[in-house]
Amino acid sequence: MNKNIVVALVICVVLSAAVWIGSTGWGYAVYRPIRNYDLFSLAIAWIGVIFALVKDHRK
Repeated sequence: MNKNIVVALVICVVLSAAVWIGSTGWGYAVYRPIRNYDLFSLAIAWIGVIFALVKDHRK
């Protein structure tokens, strides 16, 4: 893995945690279930990172 892939992976993990906490209100508001569009955006982000990892591995 090169530096760009590691940075992308770290950013994806941090943004996933931010979306989870922001969407559910976990820790600062009344808990609510995560919304479908949040799950969709997380899935798209992780699919992009996985695609980049596979593409990098094949080089």
